[in-house]
Amino acid sequence: MIENSNTSMDSYDSLVREIAKHKKTEEKLSELLSLHKAILEATADGILVIDTEGGVVSHNRKFLELWHIPEALVEEGDDEKLLSYVLDQLSDPEGFRSEVKRLYAHPEESSYGTLKFKDGRVFERFSQPQKIGERIIGRVWSFRDVTEREISERKKVELIKEAENINHELEDFAYIVSHDLKAPLRGINTLVEWITTDYADKLDQEGKEQLDLLTNRVSRMHNLIDGILQYSRIGRMKEAIVRVDLNKHVPEIIDMLAPPENVTITIENKLPTVECEQTRICQVFQNLLSNAIKYMDKPEGLIKVGCIEENGYWKFSVADNGPGIEEKYFDKIFQIFQTLSTRNDIESTGIGLSVIKKSAELFGGKIWVESEIGQGSTFYFTLPVRMEKIQNEQFQTNSID
Repeated sequence: MIENSNTSMDSYDSLVREIAKHKKTEEKLSELLSLHKAILEATADGILVIDTEGGVVSHNRKFLELWHIPEALVEEGDDEKLLSYVLDQLSDPEGFRSEVKRLYAHPEESSYGTLKFKDGRVFERFSQPQKIGERIIGRVWSFRDVTEREISERKKVELIKEAENINHELEDFAYIVSHDLKAPLRGINTLVEWITTDYADKLDQEGKEQLDLLTNRVSRMHNLIDGILQYSRIGRMKEAIVRVDLNKHVPEIIDMLAPPENVTITIENKLPTVECEQTRICQVFQNLLSNAIKYMDKPEGLIKVGCIEENGYWKFSVADNGPGIEEKYFDKIFQIFQTLSTRNDIESTGIGLSVIKKSAELFGGKIWVESEIGQGSTFYFTLPVRMEKIQNEQFQTNSID
């Protein structure tokens, strides 16, 4: 009897342990289901889970909000009615219906696309099979409202097209300026030369001075037109990004400018080979050096060109011992058509420094000036040591040494 009692107690203990184990399993399952529901509700996407027959297994509240589905329709549990309600909102319901049918025929496939609504909304949709091991038990659909993004993309495309149209108009304008405005200037200049030559014996000194003044005005107008064209082309006329050896090109620029005998230009240290548009960088140095020469007021003019590497940028400098600039004009001189000299003192269009500023900013750098009245000025500008989005292949084919 004692033996049988022990056997019964062992069976009872085993049963208790099985019940406890089963209870823990249920609790664990309940926790997992609660976590699953929390995850569904926390996601920003609308989630719909269906079984292999297309019946609704689960969904989150975001799904109902995105599709404007009333609670009463969900509570009915009529999956076909729910699908019809969903399809009725789409601009192309048959296209979506055919994709759903295709996925039923190929349950192992994933699917991605966009849905356009009759009210103008746009959704991204993604669908993938739900598996236990290798067995497919259903499908998960996710929906995300990307209407704002689509509107932004459309506006971006429209703005790009508008900018292209404006650029074409500017190109037409540049053509008109270059040909239609320069033509009468050439005619005026030819007429002045003819009068000066053929009527030299009939003109008094004042007459000759007036003709010289007219010639200077024509030349200034011609330079002004060239400056405007030059300024307008920056950013529109693209050149290849190449390697430019400034040790070769800056001396060539100095020779081309042919500074007077009382002006000495020196290159203080070895200049780098930079990655940029060749014409643009040469234009920057040409304008800075020609300005330093033009405004030099000392019997012995000194102009120094230098460069250092600083914080990922080449920092260039063009220093002179000229008249200097008051601090209150440091910003003004980089504005288009601004010049500190009177028109009759020094021929200046007021465009050169604005061209340099625009070019430097286009390269991803900046320009500024440090100056002291009577002591001279130093113009600084920077260029990134490595220009963005440069392809190695381009350097191999377009290198300029």
